[in-house]
Amino acid sequence: MKRTLKLVLKQYNIRSVLVWFLFFGVFHSGHAQQEVDVFRLQLGLGVNSPLDANLTPQFESKTINFPSIQLGFRYMFKKTLGAKLDVQYNRFSSASTSLPFKSNYSRLNLQGIYDVTDKLKFLSPRTSIFIHAGPGLSISKPLGIYNSNTYNFFNLNAGVEVEFIVSKRLSLFSDLNYTYAFASDDKYAVLTDGFSFNENMIQVTVGISVALSGCKYCE
Repeated sequence: MKRTLKLVLKQYNIRSVLVWFLFFGVFHSGHAQQEVDVFRLQLGLGVNSPLDANLTPQFESKTINFPSIQLGFRYMFKKTLGAKLDVQYNRFSSASTSLPFKSNYSRLNLQGIYDVTDKLKFLSPRTSIFIHAGPGLSISKPLGIYNSNTYNFFNLNAGVEVEFIVSKRLSLFSDLNYTYAFASDDKYAVLTDGFSFNENMIQVTVGISVALSGCKYCE
């Protein structure tokens, strides 16, 4: 099963995954009216891509890594404005040309949300698109012999989320987000201290969104 999953991930890059879900959300036909619930729980699973351009070639990560797990709570103050608190866990590892390593990377962010659905008249009635951005904290923890190189730093996360209504309570969503690191490049000397990660991260997840409250802003 793991080998099959790795082969599938190798065939698709992050761009193709995003395009597929945008196509699904935008052009899928439907008859339900758009609904915006006050409070929602979101749970997603996907892939990540660490941007480690400043590391030496000895420590190069895979372009696409699995898994990326996302858990979030979204609250809408108005029909188009809201906020969400989300945490995202990522595991990534070394490329075949690199020295071996594995690392965990987690982020916690409080983000503002803007629903741009009404501005995109070509969308299916079942589809909503949100943009989100906000500050947070990143926790980078290498494993194995480099586990002492844990690094915590502030970040700014921003992304685009596409949501497709399945029923009154349940929706499917895809989220592409980019986490920018506010971290010092000289905390660790890579050549002498080994692997550590304090760079930016791209994450793509798909999952379910469950309404936990009434639909105050439904049309």
